[in-house]
Amino acid sequence: MALEFQIGEISHFFDIPASTLRYWEEMQVLSPNKGETSHYREYAVEDLMTISDVIFYKNLGFQLKQIREMKSNTPKQQANLFEQKLSELEQEQELLRLRMKKLQRHIEAVKTLEKLRQTPYQETEIDTECIVSFELIEQEKLLQYIEDPYLYSRVQHTDTLQQEQRGLTVLPDASNVFDESHIIWRKHGGRYMTFLMKEEVAENYPNDLQKHIEYLQQYHKTGDVISRFLLCAQEDGKVYDFYKTFVEIC
Repeated sequence: MALEFQIGEISHFFDIPASTLRYWEEMQVLSPNKGETSHYREYAVEDLMTISDVIFYKNLGFQLKQIREMKSNTPKQQANLFEQKLSELEQEQELLRLRMKKLQRHIEAVKTLEKLRQTPYQETEIDTECIVSFELIEQEKLLQYIEDPYLYSRVQHTDTLQQEQRGLTVLPDASNVFDESHIIWRKHGGRYMTFLMKEEVAENYPNDLQKHIEYLQQYHKTGDVISRFLLCAQEDGKVYDFYKTFVEIC
């Protein structure tokens, strides 16, 4: 006597909801027999192989329509189908790689914030060589910011802190891409102290930059101020933009 299985047994065996098995039948991927008297679905041993194949192809990302037609495809057609799917997966893999890179960048920003909080006023190399002007209506630059918010930079001078310029960090050869008039700051040697600057996201955007400058001016003459965005987060019930700020000293 041939072995036959009810839908509940198949559902338990493959750990697949019975509703999914019914849907596969509706999509003509499965075709179990119906009992002559009970009219219940009866799955034969051969159906177990079919279900296994469906799961195999589903795990590779194929749609039910493609799975249904798989056996009617020639070997060449199947090869083309698998090559297309492989190409799609490679594109997805690249997207995942980029997302992971961005997530890692944000994690590094948090670590940088904590390091600056714990050890402020350390002399260090500034991590940018060229900054170009940035207006939010500039689509190309806005897209660059979306890819990496840390590119957002603010340029000031300690003698004229109110004259703030917004910019994006770019590669040193930016003059080959951007008009010279767009460049608002270039590295010209010098020594820099760094610290964590925070600016409240509120009316007039109050920040603690002046306090840091006054502290440094007790020991150094100061020049350019470059602030690079780290992240926006809450602290003590208020929302702040946090910046890694470099101040030129001599």
